Amino acid sequence: MKPPSPTIVPPSPPPLTPLTTGNPTVTCGCFGTKHPVLTNCLICGRLQCEKEGYGYCPFCKHSITKPEACRKGGKLTKEQKHKDRLLRFDREAARRTTVLDDQADYFKDTSSMWLEEGEREDAREKDEERKKEMHERKSDNNKLDLSKVLA
Repeated sequence: MKPPSPTIVPPSPPPLTPLTTGNPTVTCGCFGTKHPVLTNCLICGRLQCEKEGYGYCPFCKHSITKPEACRKGGKLTKEQKHKDRLLRFDREAARRTTVLDDQADYFKDTSSMWLEEGEREDAREKDEERKKEMHERKSDNNKLDLSKVLA
């Protein structure tokens, strides 16, 4: 008979550092609408404004640390760089999605911002002439000579 093999127990992971909790010193409650946004709580997601500062979250009472605590050896982590990139894209979204229509100034209309005042007057006159021509009744005098057809 073979002796029983010893059971190998994997080492347990190191215990997580306990989250520190406490009471905030200042509670503004503007969520970044009156003051610039400073950061957000990583536990509950609440936005902290600059008036509230770093310290403890007014909602869940957990500690909110400075972003420098996320750095490794003075360099930003990959996640921090990605977050900064996404925030920059969000700030510049309106600038990047502006469409300049080159076809709009091909037809010289009166509302084009690219025309000078004299060109706008000319375009306004041409537009009025075009509208008059569209709304005028044109007399269609077509004569049909049936004598040649029936003969």
